[in-house]
Amino acid sequence: LGTNAMSGLVTRGCGEMRRLGLHLGAQASTLSGLSGVGDTFGTCFGPLSRNRQFGFRLGQGETMEEILKSTNEVAEGVATSLALRRFLREKVGGYRLDLKYPILFGVANILEGKQTPAEGLTGLMEMPMRLENYDERQME
Repeated sequence: LGTNAMSGLVTRGCGEMRRLGLHLGAQASTLSGLSGVGDTFGTCFGPLSRNRQFGFRLGQGETMEEILKSTNEVAEGVATSLALRRFLREKVGGYRLDLKYPILFGVANILEGKQTPAEGLTGLMEMPMRLENYDERQME
């Protein structure tokens, strides 16, 4: 990905993190601080990040099973993304959660082999333009 596409993807990911965090009662200042976006930036841009390395290998065509078999390191995002998707479906509910959390649902689908990374990225980039960042608490 180029710099602009990567920046857009990370920004959208931070928006999903914010939506979920606020829904669960997190403080906006926590999400925008070191433990929120700070950790996210380290994961997305840090060359030693296990989650980033895992995602890079997925993008190169390896499956989740192949990657897990070949390493002793733990990429926490693998289990977390699958658990978050399950949590959203079971506890949060609502219509078309995949539109509110397209990155999270896309990553889970890629991990399960339901779509390729290229298909997931194309789907994200072809989403219609809409208001993505708003104060969810004022919308209720």
